[in-house]
Amino acid sequence: EDYPCWEEAWSYVDLSEVNKSEEATDHFFNQYTNYSFTKIGGYGAYIQSPPHQQQGEFMQQIASEAKPRFMIGDNGTMYFYYDKDTKEWSMH
Repeated sequence: EDYPCWEEAWSYVDLSEVNKSEEATDHFFNQYTNYSFTKIGGYGAYIQSPPHQQQGEFMQQIASEAKPRFMIGDNGTMYFYYDKDTKEWSMH
């Protein structure tokens, strides 16, 4: 299962009531997780928070992973986006 992160979830639903309850907040973070390894599609599993000025739609992420012995910086992740209007790819 793959869900948006806390910051991105606000663009889909108002989480004000969840934010007022520690129990509801804990439930959100335990129930609505996202896949943080290399993947195509779904939602970005952002290490900090999603880039707010990023143009285009999230398409894939390539993560640092032990099995393929692949490291991006200090356990980082590359996020790729495609803008349908300009037909351009970008990376964050």
